[in-house]
Amino acid sequence: MKPIDEPLPWRVSTNASYVPLEYEGQVIGYCELDYADELATTMNEQATLHKALRMACRDLLKRMNKDVNRASELADRYVKQAKRPTSGPRALAFMLAERQRELGLSPQEFFKFCDTFKISEQDIAHMADGHAVASHNIAPISRVLGITPTEVEAVLGQSS
Repeated sequence: MKPIDEPLPWRVSTNASYVPLEYEGQVIGYCELDYADELATTMNEQATLHKALRMACRDLLKRMNKDVNRASELADRYVKQAKRPTSGPRALAFMLAERQRELGLSPQEFFKFCDTFKISEQDIAHMADGHAVASHNIAPISRVLGITPTEVEAVLGQSS
């Protein structure tokens, strides 16, 4: 027999105020009242910005006398390029840019700093463009970033 003061596993909380969150008339979930309005506003702004990007791509294609029906494809490509990569050479380039900000160095100072580790400005530019990272650069990159060579290889998607 359970003690009388032990809480029941299921109960209704009367302290929280949840409201339905809808998308195009369909309830997709419930959210605390304090966050619901902000969440809906943010999602609507995102949709508006994506629509504006498609319109800009359509205008660009029209001026170039290209097929305007490819505007969504072009907009999606721009969105993909704008997202921070999570793996590959471009991800390392983003990590190096973050390291530059952490150190408070100007681009020129950071390139000189990296050069002391035998990573050239051209190597960094190639990473930013998505070109493969030479194996001899993995150890120097790890020292600049303050991570292990294995972690660098993991970001690149290489096995040890």
